[in-house]
Amino acid sequence: MKINIDVKQSLSNTEVRWYLSSQIVWIGKEKNYNEIEELKNTSYGSFNWLWSDADTILFNEDDLDFIGAVIKLNEPIAVKKGGMDINLVEEKVGNIKISEKRNFNCKLSDFAEYYFEDDILLSYSDKWNGTSQSIEIKLTSDFSVVLQNNEMMGIVIYNASKHLLPDGMHQVVENEAVNADLCIKLCNFFELLEKMDDDLAEESELKNAFMEIYEQALPYDEPNYIALRDTIINVVDYM
Repeated sequence: MKINIDVKQSLSNTEVRWYLSSQIVWIGKEKNYNEIEELKNTSYGSFNWLWSDADTILFNEDDLDFIGAVIKLNEPIAVKKGGMDINLVEEKVGNIKISEKRNFNCKLSDFAEYYFEDDILLSYSDKWNGTSQSIEIKLTSDFSVVLQNNEMMGIVIYNASKHLLPDGMHQVVENEAVNADLCIKLCNFFELLEKMDDDLAEESELKNAFMEIYEQALPYDEPNYIALRDTIINVVDYM
């Protein structure tokens, strides 16, 4: 399915949400799965159900504009140090739209990376060639879609930690500042998640390390810190 570029932006940063507990990126005005299900009657897109391997990406039936997405990030999220390296031929501001009135399959979550020094979340398809030229379409100041050969290949969230939300919250605070300290805690959290797959890792040591991050985040009452604490408790309970 080919993607065209529209000149107008229709989303806001408040509609870009990253639910850490489920590792789902949720884009758009819809607040729950029932509202997404209802959109199937008035939109085109990838309609594989949300718990499948494919992502749910939606375009308006009338003008074919992008209206939202629910993307399950691949886990564990890889921590990257240094800047994000994308061979961009250009950057554009606006929206995207499908070229034809029909449904299609699209997966943007084969790989997920967190660049903690720049606080960037990158999720992309295994079809994407990062060394070939790509176009970045900024749908909001913090959220972009990466196109290659006029097809969707990935998403980028800038100031990613600002968009972290606990379950039950549906809107990000627009003027919330990014805390570099939180980015470091996220980095440590993701690195611990990767160690859980190591058969030689001591469970008790991992639990203590997770709870150390929890204690460090305890004094803060912002939604992104709450999301981190809630997720840590879920992980420790699971272990």
